[in-house]
Amino acid sequence: YAIQLDLPETAEVRLLPDSHQFQKHFLWKQELFSSSLTMGRSDVHVVWGLEPADTGNHNNPQTGTALVLDESFAPTSSKAQIYLVNFCERLFETEFASKPYDDYQCPINEFNSWLQSQSNFTTSDEYTKNCDGATSIPLPENIFEKCIISWGKLNRETNILDDQGTIKTMVIKTSSIAKYNSPYNILDNEWNKFQNWFEDERSVAPAGVNSMFFTSSDFHWYDTNGKILQTAFSAAGIAIGFSTLVVLIASRSFILTLFSSISILYVLVATTATLVALGWTLGFLESICFAILIGISCDFVIHFSHAYKHHTGELSRNERTKYALIHMGPSILAAAATTLTAAIVMLFCQVTFFTKFATILFMTILHAVIATFVIFLVLVDTLGPSQPARFVNNTIAKCFGKI
Repeated sequence: YAIQLDLPETAEVRLLPDSHQFQKHFLWKQELFSSSLTMGRSDVHVVWGLEPADTGNHNNPQTGTALVLDESFAPTSSKAQIYLVNFCERLFETEFASKPYDDYQCPINEFNSWLQSQSNFTTSDEYTKNCDGATSIPLPENIFEKCIISWGKLNRETNILDDQGTIKTMVIKTSSIAKYNSPYNILDNEWNKFQNWFEDERSVAPAGVNSMFFTSSDFHWYDTNGKILQTAFSAAGIAIGFSTLVVLIASRSFILTLFSSISILYVLVATTATLVALGWTLGFLESICFAILIGISCDFVIHFSHAYKHHTGELSRNERTKYALIHMGPSILAAAATTLTAAIVMLFCQVTFFTKFATILFMTILHAVIATFVIFLVLVDTLGPSQPARFVNNTIAKCFGKI
């Protein structure tokens, strides 16, 4: 529990300390009544007729994406029409979704109300020409699209779009209590409520209208925060995995590889625990710092491991440890000193990213030195192999006939 970095309470990224005048202005503005009015609910859109696809370059967000039509979308059947006209009522009865504003009506429901009013007192030529006297949904399949398209053009409805007399997309709006800067657990809870409800709806929806999905820009931050945590664990795993492989190849010793992995794991655990003690959360800036610096935890140990094995001949573990300490120790201490000095200088920066970067850099180097000079050297001096590569070399000789 002590090494668990929680996700931040808010997705907002502030680059300046609280003492800076710009940050003071931001905090003051948050207390204004006008700000509270704009931080209510978030907009969520339910879409039929499109696929939730991303055709852009995933490594270049500037490329964007093209719309991908869902060719299975067909709202003309009686079952599909009845399902759509009852959809909003069911959605707005849930605890997690509400109307964007008090008198909001979904487009299909507005169209149904228009049919009922026109059937009682016809005032529109579009109704007379295209709707064949229909009084309400469901309409006959052969006139549904013609009638609703003419209504949409009459009322400049942009949430129902057609192409050459065929309905291509339909969008309805709803609201969620979660905002992009809400705590991660609130966003996660709201997203799962939507997702579970929509999965149930897709399972009972008639063919042609059972591929709808929901989307909201506020949920993009939820996904980003979740990926931050996943990436942090992945980076730690990659650092340990590749450093283990490098040590194994360089030293040809499973024991040295084990001792190196233990030391690297200590650096990661100790640095994370220190940051938790400082009250850090794993936000956007922190994840960038971890991704950059997590590899530093491997460097010193790998150098010592290589130096331990590099001393040739049948030597005791004590002589090998002494050789590694004398020939590699000064270089590692010099590297640590220069890096710590750079970190101390950055601690006095105003931009938050640099102070966070400096803190992680300082703690990582500090614990890397402890891991290298205390943990690793003690392990190899007491339990290290006198001939580190003998087992691997003998195995290669047996398999390939040579070393």
